[in-house]
Amino acid sequence: MQQKQNFLSDESGAVTVDWVVLTAGLVGLGLATMAVVSAGVEDLSGDMRGQMESQTISTSFASAAGGDSGWSWSGRTSQDYYNIGAALAPGNNGATYYWAQQEAIADMPEGYNFDSPLVDPATGNVVYTSNDGTTYASGGETWAIDEYPGTPVYWGA
Repeated sequence: MQQKQNFLSDESGAVTVDWVVLTAGLVGLGLATMAVVSAGVEDLSGDMRGQMESQTISTSFASAAGGDSGWSWSGRTSQDYYNIGAALAPGNNGATYYWAQQEAIADMPEGYNFDSPLVDPATGNVVYTSNDGTTYASGGETWAIDEYPGTPVYWGA
């Protein structure tokens, strides 16, 4: 009878049982998280695949060299853009350049950016940089960067 009493009151295996239950709970939470997240990950990976399959890679820069123009220039100079910005934010130089740059961005040719706003001080024209960083567009023409006839400088406040 004493052996039964000792066996029932012995707690030496209880910690192992606790760890088994906790581990099973963590595995269950991991599976539940995977079930919730997997649909979104699958959707996103499908979107990425479609985007990558639709990309085209240009192996020629022939249209950019030699001043060939493929865009319609608005005719505005950096001073014209600045005047627009000054009219929208009089007395605030930072805001003036912000609005001037927004107007220049609206006139930007496709495939170019104005992330680092440049201006050619000799002509007064803003200078757009191609998204691949190989050409400039300014004054209605495009050039390979190393063939650009001027020296663009930062334009901003």
